[in-house]
Amino acid sequence: MADSLARLSSMIESARDLTIEAAVSARSRLVDTPTALRPKEISRLLNSRIERENINGMKYVISLISRGEDGLEYFADVVKNITSPNLKVKILVLIYVSKYAESDPNTALLSINSIQKLLGDKQPYIRSSAIKTMAGIRIPSILPILQICIKKSVTDRSPLVRASTAIAIGKVFDMHSPKKELITVLWKLLSDSDPQVVSASLKVYYKLKDQLSQKKQWEPIHGNFRRLCNIVEYLDEWSQTVLIEILTEYSRFFLPKPKLAPSEGSQEIIDLPNNYKDIPYSSYEVRLDKDLELFLNALRPLVYSSSETVILAIAKALIFLSPPLMYTEFKINQALINLINYSSNNQILYFSLHIIKSMAALDSVSFSKFYKKFYLFPNDDKSIIRLKLDILSLIWSDQNAPEIWEELKYYALSSNNFDMSSEAVVTIGKFTTLSHAWTETVMKWCLINIRNAGGITQKEIFNIIKFIIQKKSKQSTKEEEESIRKTIHTLYLFLTDPEMDFESDAKAGIIWIIGEYTHIVDNLVARAVLRKLIRNFAFEKEKTRYALLVLSVKSLTYEITKYNNEHEHDDELLMNHLKENDVYKFYKHILHLANYDPSYDIRDRARLFHVLLNTGSKQFELASLFIQAPKLLPDLDPTFKKFDRSVGSMNIILSTFLTVPEWSDESLIPPDTVRKPVPVSSNSIGGNMASLSSASVSKIPQFKSEANIRSQDNTGTRSSYKLQSLDEFFGTSEQEESSSDASSESEQSESESSEEESEHDSEHDSEHASDTSDDSLSD
Repeated sequence: MADSLARLSSMIESARDLTIEAAVSARSRLVDTPTALRPKEISRLLNSRIERENINGMKYVISLISRGEDGLEYFADVVKNITSPNLKVKILVLIYVSKYAESDPNTALLSINSIQKLLGDKQPYIRSSAIKTMAGIRIPSILPILQICIKKSVTDRSPLVRASTAIAIGKVFDMHSPKKELITVLWKLLSDSDPQVVSASLKVYYKLKDQLSQKKQWEPIHGNFRRLCNIVEYLDEWSQTVLIEILTEYSRFFLPKPKLAPSEGSQEIIDLPNNYKDIPYSSYEVRLDKDLELFLNALRPLVYSSSETVILAIAKALIFLSPPLMYTEFKINQALINLINYSSNNQILYFSLHIIKSMAALDSVSFSKFYKKFYLFPNDDKSIIRLKLDILSLIWSDQNAPEIWEELKYYALSSNNFDMSSEAVVTIGKFTTLSHAWTETVMKWCLINIRNAGGITQKEIFNIIKFIIQKKSKQSTKEEEESIRKTIHTLYLFLTDPEMDFESDAKAGIIWIIGEYTHIVDNLVARAVLRKLIRNFAFEKEKTRYALLVLSVKSLTYEITKYNNEHEHDDELLMNHLKENDVYKFYKHILHLANYDPSYDIRDRARLFHVLLNTGSKQFELASLFIQAPKLLPDLDPTFKKFDRSVGSMNIILSTFLTVPEWSDESLIPPDTVRKPVPVSSNSIGGNMASLSSASVSKIPQFKSEANIRSQDNTGTRSSYKLQSLDEFFGTSEQEESSSDASSESEQSESESSEEESEHDSEHDSEHASDTSDDSLSD
């Protein structure tokens, strides 16, 4: 016994060695062949009668295609192998035909008969690949055949084939406008009992639904809504994403808004407002429609999914279908934090941060304890930096503000990344919205560190100072005016300090502040600035020259207003007074220089100011309103900034993703009976699909099964396969389609014929298995 086992193992090892040697020999021959002769060698392998050489030839052709080379010249040789008994060869041929069918449609048409024959193969994978390959041959002339094959494949017992049929329907719609019969077939597949089939059908439906009318596109969802909610966790991750997108939109159309009731006190119940900041209750209870509750509860286990797209889809659904109270309840905040921590995809990170920003604007408490997760990294790009800092400015509180403050100061002064430092300074300015104490803290920090900053950072610091002064001027209290005087005096010292080297933007900003609030310091600082800087007017940058021109005008209007308030209106007396006034002399000198300025804008503005201030008292009042009009506070709220829709911007995709329809009016919402579950389609062993009795889904045309067709054969035996011409094949297909509506044979004849065929198949399979074992031993 031991000797027999030893001999058998020795034979197996010898056969394996021979097989490996043969494969290596075939590959080495192809490698050693000169490049010019390789096409001939590949053709010889493809046309060989040896399966091993056919496999090697197909592998080499596929490798050529994968390297980006053109494999079209082997089309005729490859197509011949469609009838090969080898499974690997068939699969590679189907892949090849799918790629090059459009390039050589005439040759591809010759393989249609053989590909259609593969729809009856015993291997589900071959049948699946065959229907997908036929759909991938984008030739309009085969659409009638393809529709017949789809209608037959939809009743296949294998879920893999039915799923491929759904994909084939999508490919048909790419070539042709949606057809009623195929839409009905797709509706059937959405009601299939197998999650794999439903997954494929959902992807196709999501792609096609916008091509359908508003009424028809939701027909298959009504009856399947509750079942889809129950099976969502069994679908693949991409189908889960698509389904959540579909049901989110469906809920906004056909389900009522959530209701909010206060936890204590008043029993008033209100609808969820469109702007969640308008919710009047600090604590409240949420009352959901039963179908909406079913959908949201179905999302709970998916929060722990490893798929980034599923997490983002759930977050979107919660933003648009539930109040902020449910964010923490669903733990979606923790899931999004994990996403930004562990995702290596910058696009996913960008989308996640945008969604967190939207959610934090509605409920900052959900993310306030995760503030350290939004600290910056040195390799963050500008868009990520801006998003993280915006989120920090939304979620800070009395508890975490001191730590965030220290972190921002480090970014502003110690970072080598200019984008990081400038954006950090902008975020520091948003601290002024917290309280008066923080406003004073920010102002002190800006005045102390303005010497150490440079470039863009220095400009942003001056913008913060400008914002704080504007904010204080609106309050009109003595304390605030005194604070503004001190700040303006400090800025004047900076401006006239020869050791301070300001950028033109920063210098222009200081001059603007001094001119805008010159009335608070009785025009003393503006007069001193003009005296200091007017001598170097021609050597200043354009922005600084324009700021000095505006400062001289503001200073002059203040002097004129002050004189008119103290004296009667007399143009002659006013002009005599101005001639002795040094501010008027500064203005005339700067106006003279501006008339010859190289900048067109400065020359144009100089002419404008000359007309306004030199045409009498009536025109002067207009000039005073024009120059001294109150300025609006800049918007530091990062919550709802408009998306950048420039070409190539990721915000175009993001804005589309975060767009949903408005909630429907409850008076127009259909009753919940529209979501009465439809029967689930299931395939029996015989391959017949259970019919659906639903008003929302039309009946699919019935076609004869293979058993019925074989039972009509007079001989009762399987007919031999014979190649047909295209005319014969099209004729046969039309006959099959026309006969599909005919009545079927009796159940007794069906069972008898199927028994005969099963016996015949079992005998054939046993013979085939014995032949295969003999062949393997001989090899």
